[in-house]
Amino acid sequence: MRITAPIFRFCILVGIPFPSLVSASEPVPQVKPLSLQDHTSFLEGVDLPRAKPHVSAVNYSNEKATSALSPTCEIPRAIFSQVLPFDGERDGDAACGIADPIELTGFQQEGSKARFTAPVTLSCSFAKVLTDWLIDDVLPAAGDLFDSPVSVLSSGPGYQCRRRNNQPDGKLSEHALGEAIDISGFRLDDGSQISIEKDWGTDTVKGRFLSAIHASACKRFSTVLGPDADPNHKSHYHLDTGCHGKTCTYLICQ
Repeated sequence: MRITAPIFRFCILVGIPFPSLVSASEPVPQVKPLSLQDHTSFLEGVDLPRAKPHVSAVNYSNEKATSALSPTCEIPRAIFSQVLPFDGERDGDAACGIADPIELTGFQQEGSKARFTAPVTLSCSFAKVLTDWLIDDVLPAAGDLFDSPVSVLSSGPGYQCRRRNNQPDGKLSEHALGEAIDISGFRLDDGSQISIEKDWGTDTVKGRFLSAIHASACKRFSTVLGPDADPNHKSHYHLDTGCHGKTCTYLICQ
């Protein structure tokens, strides 16, 4: 049907409907779905909470003030910086916090250095135990079994204000006090990767290395949980110095 210009203008003015001028044969554009928001991925093998992500320690380190820092933390062979004490109320739970926090970035021994994939926030006292284990146990074990030294450690962030196993209630996690760390793997200087999830329990050099450092960790930490402990730790070691038993002498090594 042909519509003349005067009739067309009249229909527009009075609101009378008129046949579409678009040909039925012309394709109709497809509806484009809304794009999904990007989601931050979680480090494989590390026990990170999804509902309440950790507030990065960088926010605290930006507020550094010498007068507000705790007494000097001394850890020979560790590479770290001190940051302001953590107040648990800032993270939503007054039970959380660290009085003497540091950001540990790595360690060095006789000219060689190893680093974490990202700085880990720990209490000074726990960082001392961790550094001794890494330098005196992990590095020598790697030296005995591999032709290349350990250069990088994959781990969680250390401090996290949360309850155990990311549950909404229950006992406070040692992560909430800076007294724990989750380690998921190592990288050697030659680029070789050692994954706790993939290499644990295997009859390989990597498997023997992981078994050896697990055993040595049980002599330094009060809690060592690995893939044999439960499904929550199938892909990493959880290490902490929490108190077990009335005299704090009970050890958990799994």
